[in-house]
Amino acid sequence: MSKRKEVALAAGVSEATVSHVINGTKYVSPELKARVQKAIEEKGYRLNHAARCLATNRSGHLALVVNNLKNPRYAEVAEAMQEEARKLGYIVSTIDINIFNFSEDAIFDLISRNIDGLFLATYIDSMEPAIRRACENGIQVVSGTPEFGKVLKVRYRQSILDMVHRLRELGHSRVAYLSGYSIKESKHEKYVDFCYAMKQNGLEVIPELLVDGEAPYIADLDSGFRAMNRLLERKEKFSAVYAVNDLVAIGAIRALREKGIGVPEEVSVIGCDNIPFASYVYPQLATISVPKAEMGRAAAQMLSAIINGQPCEDRILESSFKDGDTLAKA
Repeated sequence: MSKRKEVALAAGVSEATVSHVINGTKYVSPELKARVQKAIEEKGYRLNHAARCLATNRSGHLALVVNNLKNPRYAEVAEAMQEEARKLGYIVSTIDINIFNFSEDAIFDLISRNIDGLFLATYIDSMEPAIRRACENGIQVVSGTPEFGKVLKVRYRQSILDMVHRLRELGHSRVAYLSGYSIKESKHEKYVDFCYAMKQNGLEVIPELLVDGEAPYIADLDSGFRAMNRLLERKEKFSAVYAVNDLVAIGAIRALREKGIGVPEEVSVIGCDNIPFASYVYPQLATISVPKAEMGRAAAQMLSAIINGQPCEDRILESSFKDGDTLAKA
């Protein structure tokens, strides 16, 4: 008796149902799917992935696209996505666009490897031709923008409103913004939301206090350090700084301290992402918390659903402002 038939008998279903569960070729109810998966474990059935690929024309291979593998934010997203993908029968490769050179030509490498789906955890306008090429060649895409498929993104507007409101309560009016990425990017929502929040709180966005990113736009500790030094060279007065992410904020704090400027006694600093390091910085960093693990799990679930022709809705995750010790009165 074949192993697949043993699984079917143990689960009380047909061999065809077992095949559909394994290959994702047809919808199977959650109750039946759970019975089949339990029987697979009990019978020690091992999938032949090569045969599965031939039968379904799928690789069971997903890709996570990020712009800085050193950023702990992406490590948390990747870990959760890989864990959830494993449960769904997929593996995940992580691609750093700054290493991979995510261009229209480079996308052929992904196509040739028969990638089933991409989750764009980051996006810059120059990626648009490559992503369109991927879509045209049957790769399913989940991203923060609706142009390419289903949307999975974090909403920042309310958390940035809360952050700016807190700054105003503390008496801050001249607030700097360290962009990390180019403020000309069409999807730089943090910058747009920062400008909106300042206006809603009756505060002026001062151009001299906006520090744009520098190519290749890697928002890390070094770029935060450089951005703060550029800001200080302008000799403009400011009492608070909002950085595009926690790494940029931590780099900025070092630059301030090297100039003998106290944090938060003279300058308050706020980051974004709430990476684990943020709680170990002294004083503890004020930041905007992002549901990173939830994002990773959702990415795997959404891609699996799309690939298998199952219903899939856009998902918008909420961020939240987290007060910290790097905030003080102006």
